[in-house]
Amino acid sequence: MEKMDNQMSLANNAFATRRSYIRGIRALMCHFQRLPEDCSVDEIKAFLVFQKEQLNFSSSTVNLRVCSLKHYFRHVVHRLDLVVKIPNPRIQKYDTEILTLEEIKLLRKVCRDMRQLLIVSLLYDTGIRVREIVRLRPSDFDKHIGAIAIRNSKGNKTRVVNYGNQLRDTLNKYCKARGGVPANTLLESYNEKDKPLTKRGVQHIVREIVKRSGLKKRISPHTFRHSFAVHYLNSGGSLFHLQHLLGH
Repeated sequence: MEKMDNQMSLANNAFATRRSYIRGIRALMCHFQRLPEDCSVDEIKAFLVFQKEQLNFSSSTVNLRVCSLKHYFRHVVHRLDLVVKIPNPRIQKYDTEILTLEEIKLLRKVCRDMRQLLIVSLLYDTGIRVREIVRLRPSDFDKHIGAIAIRNSKGNKTRVVNYGNQLRDTLNKYCKARGGVPANTLLESYNEKDKPLTKRGVQHIVREIVKRSGLKKRISPHTFRHSFAVHYLNSGGSLFHLQHLLGH
């Protein structure tokens, strides 16, 4: 496992991906009590069937197991003969809610303070992830060119995302309401001074905003990110640039 973890670390894979892949390899080793490369293709397939049918794992989880095995065979032990023989299961697709511009305006309108409005604005106007929002610092913003540096994102990469006048105005009003520019973290916890708001805190705030709006759609912070992507493409944006903006 150490060899695989080192390889993925050097390849700059995200920590969550490394942990998930290693968990998949360890599950196979515990099941057969031997190394994956010492198992036959039929045994590996039987293991995956066991995970899906006996343990009731979802297609997404089984697919993650397959990806971890393929990565292991391809990059760690260099057994390409095993890679091509493992099928990836079809993943059940779910409909994702898309917010209209009118619904976005309604959600902004029912925000109770500038912190809530800033969260909604950041989620929709930039399409960045919740974990990226809670890590934001005032120094990440370049007000002269209207850009945000998203540091140590997925895969430990840094990218730059532009923002417009509406978010700039919201930022200025937020800082004014707070009595100045925050020192260390942009979004402080409601309960602990100088501590950043948590992902769970953002999710709770979004739930409360949606509840006040009366909208019946299933709306989470990720809904804003997905809506940003759809609206961007519908407005003529390029898929290549969108991938950069989203950090894919």
